[in-house]
Amino acid sequence: MRLPVLVVALVSGCSLTDFDIEQPIVEQRVQGSPIPGPLQVLFPLPLDLDLSAAIRERETGPIDSVNLTSLELTITPTARPTGDTDDWSFVESIRVFVRSSQSGSTLPRVEIASVTSPGATTTMKFVCNSKVDLDPYVNEGSVIESEGRGTLPPDDVTYDGKAVFTVHPL
Repeated sequence: MRLPVLVVALVSGCSLTDFDIEQPIVEQRVQGSPIPGPLQVLFPLPLDLDLSAAIRERETGPIDSVNLTSLELTITPTARPTGDTDDWSFVESIRVFVRSSQSGSTLPRVEIASVTSPGATTTMKFVCNSKVDLDPYVNEGSVIESEGRGTLPPDDVTYDGKAVFTVHPL
C-alpha cells in the first residue's frame, strides 16, 4: 500500500509548476505644468522582458508560455513636498504594448495591459491581457511601449511600480 503513495509523491515532486517573476519598475517622473495641457507623452514604463536569466535559475527546461499577470504603478514621495497630494486623476488612459526588437520580425505589436480613468488614487492597477504569450518576444528581444492620454498634472509626479510575469514550463 505504501508503494503507490511513494510513487505518486515522487512523480508530483518532479513536476514543474508555473512560477512568477516579479520585475520592479524604477522611479520615473511625469513633468507637471501649471498651465493645463494634454498629456502627450509616451508614458515611461521601463520594463525589460529579458527574463531568460530568471528562468534559467529555475532550471525549468523548455518554456510553454510567459504572460503578464500584474502591473501596477504607485506614486512616490520624491516630487511631493509637504502639502502636495499627487494622484492619478490626470490620467485618462494608458495602453501598454510589446513588440519585437528584431528587424523584420513577424511578431505583431500587441497590447498587453491597459488602464482607464484610475481616478484619485496613488496606486494604478492595470488590466493585463494574460492571453498574450510573451515567450516569442522574450526569445527575439522585446520592446515595451506605452501610450498615455489625459492632462498634464499641475506639478511633477514621480512613481515606481512592479510587473509580475507568470512562466509556464512545458
